[in-house]
Amino acid sequence: MKLFAIILAFCIFEILIELIIKKVKKDFPWFLERRDEYPNFDKIKFKKYLLNSFNPYLGWVRKKNITGYDSLGEKKIKFTIDKDGSRKTAKKNKKNLITCFGGSYVFGRQVKDSETWQEQMSKNKNFYLSNYGVGNYGTDQAIIRYEKIKFKNSTKIVILGIVPEHICRIQSEWKHYFEFGNIHGFKPKYYLNKNKLMLKKVSINKKTKIKNIKNVIDKIKKTDRFYEEKFKKNLFKFPYLLNFFRNFNFNIKILYIFITKKKDPHLRKDFYLNEVIKRNIEQAHNYYKDEYSKRLFLEIIKRFKLIAKSKKQIPILVVFPQKMDIKLKKSNINYKNFFDKQVSKEIITLDLTKFFEKKKINNLYTNKIYGSHLSPLGNKFVSKIIYNFLKKKVNEFK
Repeated sequence: MKLFAIILAFCIFEILIELIIKKVKKDFPWFLERRDEYPNFDKIKFKKYLLNSFNPYLGWVRKKNITGYDSLGEKKIKFTIDKDGSRKTAKKNKKNLITCFGGSYVFGRQVKDSETWQEQMSKNKNFYLSNYGVGNYGTDQAIIRYEKIKFKNSTKIVILGIVPEHICRIQSEWKHYFEFGNIHGFKPKYYLNKNKLMLKKVSINKKTKIKNIKNVIDKIKKTDRFYEEKFKKNLFKFPYLLNFFRNFNFNIKILYIFITKKKDPHLRKDFYLNEVIKRNIEQAHNYYKDEYSKRLFLEIIKRFKLIAKSKKQIPILVVFPQKMDIKLKKSNINYKNFFDKQVSKEIITLDLTKFFEKKKINNLYTNKIYGSHLSPLGNKFVSKIIYNFLKKKVNEFK
């Protein structure tokens, strides 16, 4: 009887947890189930992605001569990409002294063209900064793009802007395994083979058919470390109860948000994102303890340095902390040590973390809860720091 009661109780709890997960998943898509291993690719959306965003070398990129919009709550923020593929800037008769590459903190997500740190730095100056940042890029994609672009003779300095989470982005081939739900995010990546830097190209091309995506995914499973280290560990399957307790702290927080914030979908989404970003940043900080990850990152930065030398430009690395990087003070020491003690020996490096740690940071980021990107004030703040840093470190800037 006792054994029967235990089995019955297990079955009841198993069914209950499964039903709860399925219900919450409708509101919180980061809960993974079996079907997420081979997600449904909408033919129209996939075709539109290949036509408008896909790039065979980079994974994705903004097309030239377009206008787009970012969202900040219910607010829409316009941005413009010019004929060169860089973000619109007030060039006038200025010289292009500096060019910039990186992800969303370089592009200036969620602020106007005139509010990016590049535009604020060049205000009332005789030079401008060209901005080739692309949202969600890793360091690998940024330097591949940098290598392929030609510059004017006036361009003497190149800034590579990164966030500490890039240590994960450079090891990702399919963003879905690290950022659950980003199913179109196929990208190139570098890897080390006997300490030699090698490049694995994007796994899809413009002729890829949806019917062949399963074969592409099966190949990526073998080479993208986040399939085993993150995706599978967060996959809900039988027994659901065991999987729930595997990530108990995270899962219980999501259930708490779902229950307590149920009446306000916008607030609920903000709290969800806060937990997702916190987990991602904590994991990224831990990869700065992993020797392979650090060696790979350092070799990619060395590659950037070589490309800059071939273009006769001075390479500068700027580390932009996300809001959660500042909050997680116990673990951010991992990346601060890496950039201070290893990277700075190879390249001129500015880690902005220490400057943010001295400030009240809420107004420096666009979202009060999870702080997705730099606000106009945050962009102005870093523009001054970068400008003063360059004046001290770079002769061509003096």
